[in-house]
Amino acid sequence: MKPSHPSIPASLVTSSKQALDSYAAPIDGLQMALLTTPDGFEIASLRNRSDLQVNRLAAMASSLMAMGRAVGREIQVSNCNRLTFEAEGNVVVFQAIGGDFPCILCLVLRPGAVLGRALWAAGEISQTLAGQR
Repeated sequence: MKPSHPSIPASLVTSSKQALDSYAAPIDGLQMALLTTPDGFEIASLRNRSDLQVNRLAAMASSLMAMGRAVGREIQVSNCNRLTFEAEGNVVVFQAIGGDFPCILCLVLRPGAVLGRALWAAGEISQTLAGQR
C-alpha cells in the first residue's frame, strides 16, 4: 500500500490498515474509519459509504482537533485527546494518536451505532499505533 504523502512511512500505512481492519471494521454501523496525519493527509481508511469524501474529512480533522485543543486551553485542560459530536443521528469521533508518528483517527457512525463500542475501538487503535501494544 502506497502512502498518500511522501513523509508517511510505508510501515505506518500497513500498521494503520491492520489496526482499522482489527478494531474499526467490526463496528456495527461504521460508515468510515480514517487515519490522517496532523496536517490532513490520509494514511489509511475503511469506507462503507462511497459518497463520503475522505480527502475533505482528512483535511478537516486537523482543524477540528485544533479547535478542541483551544477549547481545552480555555477551560484549563492541557490537551484534547478525543472530540465527539452528533449530527442528525450520526456520530463522528476524532481521536488524537501519539507515538513516533502522531496521527488523528476519525470514525463516522450511522444512527443506532453503539458509541461505547466505537470509543473502545478508538482506544485500541490509539494504543496499537502509539506503540503501547
